[in-house]
Amino acid sequence: MHRFRIDAILDPHSLPRVTGFFAQRAIMPSAMRMQVEHGRMCIEVAVDGLGDAQAAIIAAKLHEAVTVIGAGIVEMAA
Repeated sequence: MHRFRIDAILDPHSLPRVTGFFAQRAIMPSAMRMQVEHGRMCIEVAVDGLGDAQAAIIAAKLHEAVTVIGAGIVEMAA
């Protein structure tokens, strides 16, 4: 399992853009969580069944999104 942490600007479009990113790639997250911290959205997405290389590509692509401040993989578990 890979868990992604995405820090996004506090905007109503941020969460749909992040979830849409996974939906467009037919990736079904096993869990998602969002909360507002320090004036921004902190989104965590857990995904089963990704390879390490695919997860790294997804993290890089998420980082490029317009409303995203930063994105990365915070945990990998077998």
